[in-house]
Amino acid sequence: MNITPTRTSQRPTLKSNVEFNVDSRPRRRTDYCTPFASLGSAPRAGLAWLFATLLMLLLSLGSSNVLAQARVVTSITPLQMIASAITDGVSEPEVLIPSDQSYHHFTLRPSMLRTLRQADLFVWVGPELESYLSDAVVQAGPYGKQLQVLALAELQVHHAELGGDGSGKVLIPDEGLHAGHKHKQADTIDPHVWLNTHNARLIAQAMTDELSALDPDHADRYVDNLDVFNQRLTALEQGIIARDLLPADSQYAVYHNAFQYFERQFGLQHQLVFVASEELQPGVRHMMTVRRAVESTPLNCLMEDVTAQAATVETLLGNKDLRRIRVDTVGQTLSAGPMAYIHLMDNVADAFRQCGAR
Repeated sequence: MNITPTRTSQRPTLKSNVEFNVDSRPRRRTDYCTPFASLGSAPRAGLAWLFATLLMLLLSLGSSNVLAQARVVTSITPLQMIASAITDGVSEPEVLIPSDQSYHHFTLRPSMLRTLRQADLFVWVGPELESYLSDAVVQAGPYGKQLQVLALAELQVHHAELGGDGSGKVLIPDEGLHAGHKHKQADTIDPHVWLNTHNARLIAQAMTDELSALDPDHADRYVDNLDVFNQRLTALEQGIIARDLLPADSQYAVYHNAFQYFERQFGLQHQLVFVASEELQPGVRHMMTVRRAVESTPLNCLMEDVTAQAATVETLLGNKDLRRIRVDTVGQTLSAGPMAYIHLMDNVADAFRQCGAR
């Protein structure tokens, strides 16, 4: 029997100085898609740090402009108008007291007090106009800055005399309108300071200085806006002067003396003042005095603020047919914006022009 020997196949053993570790084998594609849960502690810590850093960076980039914007709150609309010109393109100032409410007597709501405390800059005329704000401003003092307009140096301030500069005809003293009513010394200051463009310049400059310190990132923008505002004021003044508002022989009455800042600046003078204060209701004797004065004085018109009570004016006039021009000096009919103050003053000028028209 022939026996065929079996062939044994053995691979030669390769000897090498290099040792192969099983962990060094080529990985399959799925090895590169390891879930985060299976990663070691070191990679997880690194990713957490990376995500935290990216999140902080994104938040800082997204909110830097908001945080840098100073929150401006004004007591009344005319000041909001001036502030809007300075903050144009940066922020929108808020107003505390609605323009259809009395600036002289107002009760602050809790929400208004919160707004006041949260303001970075609060601008108000002063206790002569907003006496109810004095305590609130003191309480809110630690939270932000406050700018009191009547405290500004070089501000043109007039006293609340019925006859303006003394040449107007005074109908009756203040105390004759209401028994027992007495003004404090501070009340003798006429607080309608915004109706003079020189004062508007000073107010705008003070706002610019305060905002530039509070919000240096936008300081250049505030200064540029101030320059534009001053240029617009100059053009406004020139336009009012060129308009020749009232003929030399024109005579007019005012319901109450709220216009003297505008009148003095542009050489106007009323002849009669109907009431010492719009806040007081005239008595019967005062009504008769007004009617006699109106009958004996040739008048072009009666200038009355939009805040005047129409029924009271009609009662004072009686049957006298006198042209009445309603003037918005507080911005009731205008929307806030960088041009709002210019429109306000232009409308006041146009009202005087209408009064002088034949």
